[in-house]
Amino acid sequence: MQTGLFPPFRHLAAIVLIVSALLPLDAGANGQSPSGTTDTEKSAPLSATQKPASETPVSPAEEGIRLYQKRQYAKALPYLMAPDAQKDPLVQTALGNMFSMGLGVDADPGKAFDWYRKAAQQGHPVAQLYTAYSWEKGFGTAKNSREAFKWYQKATRSGLPDACYKLGYLTEKGTGTRASLKQALEWYRKAAEGGNAAAQTRLGRAYSEGEGVRRDYLEAARWFYRAAEQGNVQSQTALAWLYETGFGVGKDEPRAARWYTKAAQQGYAPAQNNLGYLYDSGTGVMQDFATARKWYEAAAVQGNVSAMVNLGQLHYLGHGTPQNYARAAEWFAKAAEKGHPRAINNLGMAYLDGMGVEMDLKKAGQYFIRAAKLGNAHAQYNLATLYVQHPDVLTAAGRTKTDALALQWFRKSAANGHPAAMEYLADVYRYGKLGQRKNPKLAESWQKKADAMLEKEKAAQAVLPLPQGSPSTPPAPSGTTDGPAKEKTAGPADKYDEDWLK
Repeated sequence: MQTGLFPPFRHLAAIVLIVSALLPLDAGANGQSPSGTTDTEKSAPLSATQKPASETPVSPAEEGIRLYQKRQYAKALPYLMAPDAQKDPLVQTALGNMFSMGLGVDADPGKAFDWYRKAAQQGHPVAQLYTAYSWEKGFGTAKNSREAFKWYQKATRSGLPDACYKLGYLTEKGTGTRASLKQALEWYRKAAEGGNAAAQTRLGRAYSEGEGVRRDYLEAARWFYRAAEQGNVQSQTALAWLYETGFGVGKDEPRAARWYTKAAQQGYAPAQNNLGYLYDSGTGVMQDFATARKWYEAAAVQGNVSAMVNLGQLHYLGHGTPQNYARAAEWFAKAAEKGHPRAINNLGMAYLDGMGVEMDLKKAGQYFIRAAKLGNAHAQYNLATLYVQHPDVLTAAGRTKTDALALQWFRKSAANGHPAAMEYLADVYRYGKLGQRKNPKLAESWQKKADAMLEKEKAAQAVLPLPQGSPSTPPAPSGTTDGPAKEKTAGPADKYDEDWLK
């Protein structure tokens, strides 16, 4: 006999029932009720005539609900199953809960659905909500999106915020109905105003990203704050980001750190990575590489790719841990497997210099090509540099061809804001390199762009002891000189909100 929560309805117990008598009371220690009997203890049902004379006789339905409320589910079952009691929608909903979560009975989603549907057909709003959820997910019945949508609609007539949220979610995705972001946002607003944290988070994201509404960071912050106060980790992270950047609110980095901490302590990987970034860079907190490493590790083991890259960089630099190029390369490789452009570039750097792996220029070039095609400016610069310094590594083509390839990638890197690429292009037109004619005006233009970009990045740029090239060649490739990576998003990291009944 199962007494734990049945997985599909793991959060059902948290939903407030319309009739408060159905809410279970807190159990005593070791799963016992205040009276000392266990949740699953079975005993013969008591009739109203067996009650002490001082007590007013109650119906089986009332007695069953009373025992259910005290979490004495096994004792409640015979009363709830009495013929007259079974007609009560409150009793039917309680039985649905018991069979869905295995409370005093063996979990049986089919029976749970049958009880929920009986109560739903009598107009019980929470039962309508659960019936809709069963149709949506196929728990105890076949999946049917249209039926799910219909029953969520019925539940919203009682103003249930959870039902309003689900209706918005299905409308946004076009599940069981025609997709309409405008209508979805209307449902989200109703749910958000009713206190649903998931809807508040979704509404905040809409305002922060300008999805279906005019972008308004202040309004986004207002909704994120309401959800964050309820412990929603996505909103806590989004609100922290707004305080860190100052969008819509006064810039307050220490407050950003506090909100990131709240979400990080709940195990939310994007917040853990972002908090690690604050400690890594000394933003809003005292710089502490050891603490940065702790949070990066917590996020990385959950699969957060940015945290993997940042952790690799700490090992590469020896910040908060002994310098270990091999360990750095391992973390870069893990992130590269997930397609992270910066990790792919950094792994190329490791093979280029033989840092933690055996030197292999061809492998380095292959990694640079992968990251360059993904738009990474460092990789584009490094690939161009490789074509200049080692023209025979990636192709057997002549120098004219490799010079053209180098010029192509220097231009792409410069267009993506890489100052070293801009500076090298200035030299190209100043001295007539890579098959180009001298052009003083172009040289001056690229030099001004490079100087402006270098000035902008000067404060944040970390300088590493990389190999120096000769005056006739571009500077050595760069890949790990940029700062730690954050989940740079004004809203939740997940594009789609988590299902509140998941």
